[in-house]
Amino acid sequence: MGTAVWIEKAQFRMSGAGERAAVAAAKAAFPSEQIFVARGVNERPTAYRSFASATTFAGIVRSVIGLGEHIIIHEMPDGGVSSCGREGMMDELPARAIARFFEPIAPYIESGSYLEFESDHGGMWTRFEFHDGGMRVVERELGADEIGDWGVIEHDRTEVLLDPLP
Repeated sequence: MGTAVWIEKAQFRMSGAGERAAVAAAKAAFPSEQIFVARGVNERPTAYRSFASATTFAGIVRSVIGLGEHIIIHEMPDGGVSSCGREGMMDELPARAIARFFEPIAPYIESGSYLEFESDHGGMWTRFEFHDGGMRVVERELGADEIGDWGVIEHDRTEVLLDPLP
């Protein structure tokens, strides 16, 4: 078992039109169970079947390994997402799966949105930030900075998490 993590903070919005476009973009990015599994989103066939039949963002996000069981989506009556919250703690953060899932739908998420995950010991967090149609994944940890003082070190993990699988 890894380090337990949970959604610490989130500011996440998507319009009704953005939600419909995001669902279509996700389905175009993962058109088959084989691609869905190969890209690391989830290895369970039932997850892909749920993803393929979903018509809302809440439906498709439930297919992401780890995240799906622990995220609450607050939907707006006419479509769209007004916020996200947490339902529980994950044994570890499936950051690669989350990044690969959000990459094709990032253009439809309102700029300034983010999901922040914190470890149970508080020494590290990972934040998925959405700006101007793109996504950035930042990890912060407590440690020595370049000057030699103890502080916070930030790592941009976007490219690493989106690298092709071996």
